[in-house]
Amino acid sequence: MFSPAYLRQAIDSVGVDRILFSTDYLYQYRPGGDARRFVEDLGLGTVDTAKFAHANWERLTAGRLLA
Repeated sequence: MFSPAYLRQAIDSVGVDRILFSTDYLYQYRPGGDARRFVEDLGLGTVDTAKFAHANWERLTAGRLLA
């Protein structure tokens, strides 16, 4: 949905350490780099943007063998 307001509510509720970014790329393609632009324009700061974009997933799956 690319909604900064909804994301802010989620972060305020559970914290940025418990949020993962995802898209339905294969099922709902949106041309023009919308997903990347959404993440880059959030204004979360470098550390929190990294958590949201990839670091939380890396931490969650660290040491696990993904099939």
